[in-house]
Amino acid sequence: MEFNSENYNEIQAACKNKEVVEFTVEKSATAFSNSKAPDSWTAYPPTYLPPEGYAQVFAYAGNDKKGALTRLEIVVHLDGGRILYKAAEENAVSLKVTWPSIA
Repeated sequence: MEFNSENYNEIQAACKNKEVVEFTVEKSATAFSNSKAPDSWTAYPPTYLPPEGYAQVFAYAGNDKKGALTRLEIVVHLDGGRILYKAAEENAVSLKVTWPSIA
């Protein structure tokens, strides 16, 4: 599944329901826009911030694909989820949202 405006609500709902979901996003919308994504599934937790820090990230993330992905990554992190990243096509990264705290 591709991370885009057509699939965003489905991805967001899966995360809200703490379901495992995998999707692909263009590399430029990720933290790997200027570097190589890992070749195998690797977790990269976001920076730990005080609550007001996360609020600022939400406020300034922007309304583009990168901003939407950043907000989703933070929500997953704050809800106890984990996101794994892996290189996909040349200009894409695969993300897998998992929920380690759920047996």
